[in-house]
Amino acid sequence: MNQPATITQQTDRNSREGQTMETKQPEVPAPAKGGKVPGRKFNYFSPPDIAGYTTEEKLTLTFEKELKSYHTRRQKLTEACSELDRLKKTLSALEQQEKAADGEWKLSFVKGFGKQSKSVREKIKQKTQTKLEAEQIREMILLLEPQTQWLKMHTYQTRKSLVECKSRLLELSAHNRLISAIDELSQNTDCMAKLAEVVPSLLDRIATDTCNDHGLMATLGIDASMQKGQGYLAVLSRDDTVHLSREINKRQMSALGELFLSRIPINKKRMTIPGTEVPERLAYEDYDDGGHYSPIRFPQELKALEAQMGYVPSMEELDSDDNAA
Repeated sequence: MNQPATITQQTDRNSREGQTMETKQPEVPAPAKGGKVPGRKFNYFSPPDIAGYTTEEKLTLTFEKELKSYHTRRQKLTEACSELDRLKKTLSALEQQEKAADGEWKLSFVKGFGKQSKSVREKIKQKTQTKLEAEQIREMILLLEPQTQWLKMHTYQTRKSLVECKSRLLELSAHNRLISAIDELSQNTDCMAKLAEVVPSLLDRIATDTCNDHGLMATLGIDASMQKGQGYLAVLSRDDTVHLSREINKRQMSALGELFLSRIPINKKRMTIPGTEVPERLAYEDYDDGGHYSPIRFPQELKALEAQMGYVPSMEELDSDDNAA
């Protein structure tokens, strides 16, 4: 183990170096708006990635566009589902009528001992008419079912994109509000002056306490009971010095962050942005994605549906408000 007490000839030097290693905070200019004090860098805080390539204004426009597209597609899906449901009910009624007419003409036929009465002919005609109508309805259902599923998938995809856009907008807005609040706080020059005066003492105390942490220093081969203060830094290897300096910095930032947060009233309600409410999902919007969206399976399913469809609308037609036939 490294024992700094045995290095007597370095005592004065250690004392001096221990003093020079104390955290000193020279006077620095106030932070620029939205930034940090010149010359300082962040080791633990980083802005969200999205802050580097877009703005709230651009994201808001994207959200509004996605929301409009979602409303249009959902409306088309609502109409298609309603029509499909109507067709299925109509088909069920026609099938019952066809079955009844079939039974009625047969009964009249045998009761008349094979006589093709007017009643029999009318029942046969009714059955034939009903059967033709049912066949037409079945054909309509076969055409509309894949298109309805296609609409459902596109509505699902748009909603997914809308929710993701809202999440990014909230993330960026929260970041911007945080920076704005910190900027506003930093403009309080009296408060900043007081903090600039006392924070260095806190940082020095944490650095000293860290160097006197017996458990931590034991991992570096140092017996912390042999000496108090930061003089150990003079006898540590380069790697151990870097490790200890990082630990000191981490504890300093943790203490400041904890102290800062203790003065902030915590609002448990999620942050909201007016105008970004996403409508409740309708029952017939549910698309079975297997529990997760697959960027590979999804387009394959769409392609399979399009192969069944009699006509595949373009994206312009899909997002058009024109409902004319």
